[in-house]
Amino acid sequence: MSLTCSISDHKIEANGHAPKASLDLGSKSQPASKWKTTAPVKATPESFLDLLEGRTPLIHEPGFLSEELCAKLEAALEPEFTPYLHAIGPQLDKVGVAQFEFQAQSEDDVKNRSGDEKQQYFQAVRELGDLHGKLGEKVGVNVFAMVMSLIRSLVPADWEVCLAREDSEDEQYFAGIVRGINNGTPIHCDWAPYDTRTEPWAISRVTHQAVFNLCLAPMEGGGTLVHDVQWTPDALAYRDPDGYGYFEGLVEGRKKAPLQPQPGDLYFFNSRNMHQVLPVAPGWERRRMAMASFFGVLPPLKEGEKTKLVFWS
Repeated sequence: MSLTCSISDHKIEANGHAPKASLDLGSKSQPASKWKTTAPVKATPESFLDLLEGRTPLIHEPGFLSEELCAKLEAALEPEFTPYLHAIGPQLDKVGVAQFEFQAQSEDDVKNRSGDEKQQYFQAVRELGDLHGKLGEKVGVNVFAMVMSLIRSLVPADWEVCLAREDSEDEQYFAGIVRGINNGTPIHCDWAPYDTRTEPWAISRVTHQAVFNLCLAPMEGGGTLVHDVQWTPDALAYRDPDGYGYFEGLVEGRKKAPLQPQPGDLYFFNSRNMHQVLPVAPGWERRRMAMASFFGVLPPLKEGEKTKLVFWS
């Protein structure tokens, strides 16, 4: 059954009026292009659902954090970085835990799963503890909670906004990883229904997926390109079997939405769209540092349940 949720039905107002966007939770087809613009737009209830539906590529809230707070965060986080436990391709560094570290990335990964990757992931989350609470004590504010608060103000009033959790187990995901990506990434997308194909994760049920990126440090180069191509099974013809990326032919001739974040800038984009992080400029010695989390829509499983917007990294 198709579930349609109009944000105007929930009396969420932006700039003094009720927007007219709607989110079709039952939609499966992905048209070739739905972008209204390639330019970033401000965060409103209407633009947020446009983002989830793929109608706008970028939401941008400049100066979401002050430069002073970013400097405190950079100083507190820099000593804590470690390499990803598993990442095929250019090195990725992080503070926190990424579900990506425990999912199959290459075809070899798919064929050689140990079977306990989920248990390893949730054990790593438990061992991490309350990263954002501890970081907030150091710098004076819980930055992840600030982003969550903004997003709660953008979704329909009867949605539940929460961390992702396994449906049948008391296992909560971690969200709000801080990443260091100085060497760039291949063209790729982040689409949980495909990326988690080897095991039944709760996030495998998301119907719409996006990501926030909160820039915490200056950078030269290191921008991101969002491509006007969303994942569908047809994209697999361009999949690099040796990694998690896709060959350039998939995005040739398609529109692109570039972003070049500055410290304190908050961006959202639809992570089902193909995207890539560019390397920092040669000789740039500081870490390209940003906090990030996926969020996705989980429709109700039974009568009386709320639609959920769940977060994980």
